[in-house]
Amino acid sequence: MSQPSLPATSVELGQLEQAVGTIEQIRQFIETHCLGALPAITEALGSVSNVDMSDVDYHFTRQATVFGGFYSAYGMQARNDDVYRAVQISLQELMDHLSQAAETTRTMIQNYRVTEERNTAMAADIERALLGQTVEDPV
Repeated sequence: MSQPSLPATSVELGQLEQAVGTIEQIRQFIETHCLGALPAITEALGSVSNVDMSDVDYHFTRQATVFGGFYSAYGMQARNDDVYRAVQISLQELMDHLSQAAETTRTMIQNYRVTEERNTAMAADIERALLGQTVEDPV
């Protein structure tokens, strides 16, 4: 019984290189248009408060948030701050993952090229050996 033969594989390095470029463009877009917009959002909504007012009695204050000066406004500000930070962290993590993907793809391309060069050299050695020529030992 014969073993099924696997189809030949091929790698289009040009497509992988284009993928790296696309990944870097997406990362740049996120950095410029998403993370870049966050300072304007902070300015419009006010800075992050880090105020925990959960144990404070209800009262009005002159130290108002962007949502107002009443007690519930501090809770709204705290939730706003948490969402803002979560978005900022998520975007930064996404950019980090995109950078890792681009770098990994570059490494794959380089490894493939090195492997192909070695395979070509080995094929030349095998051909010389079959023709009875001397084969040089790799250093």
